[in-house]
Amino acid sequence: MKRPKLRYRVSLVATIGLAVVWVMLWGEFTLGAAVWGLLIALLIQVLFPLPDVPELESFRPIGFARLVLVTLWGLTVSSFQVAAKVLAFWRPTKNAIIEVRLRSGSAFITAITAELVTLVPGSVALDAGERWLLVHVFDASTPAAVERARANVLRTEATALRAFGTAADRALLEVD
Repeated sequence: MKRPKLRYRVSLVATIGLAVVWVMLWGEFTLGAAVWGLLIALLIQVLFPLPDVPELESFRPIGFARLVLVTLWGLTVSSFQVAAKVLAFWRPTKNAIIEVRLRSGSAFITAITAELVTLVPGSVALDAGERWLLVHVFDASTPAAVERARANVLRTEATALRAFGTAADRALLEVD
């Protein structure tokens, strides 16, 4: 197995974020806490370098805001749908495990898609590979319901691509 290349550069955003967490843990804002926070943030980044993630370099704030809003909306709608199915106990639900072919080969985008699919009630990502995701679907009573579930996963992937995808990844959305 090939190990990912580590980066030894220090990120300004990570440094500030870690320093803010340090000051919050300290309990009060003082010059000493801020200076120690910056020093510890730098030390953490040098001692524990992160592998290079190209998708983080193409981060888009508007796409990320859309990702958050779409996820919150999906949480709300699917919670009511699952509750309605559970309360209608006289109508049995049929579950299924489906394989969804993803557009992107990025492990980062696949992981985000799997997390978001699992976060929303009614579906759970069971396994993932290069360009595919195995998903447990709560309501698969008809072939149309299965296709809706598959389309939801692909929409989730598209939203993640708009937030974090490279130019090549986003070009995959133009093809569809």
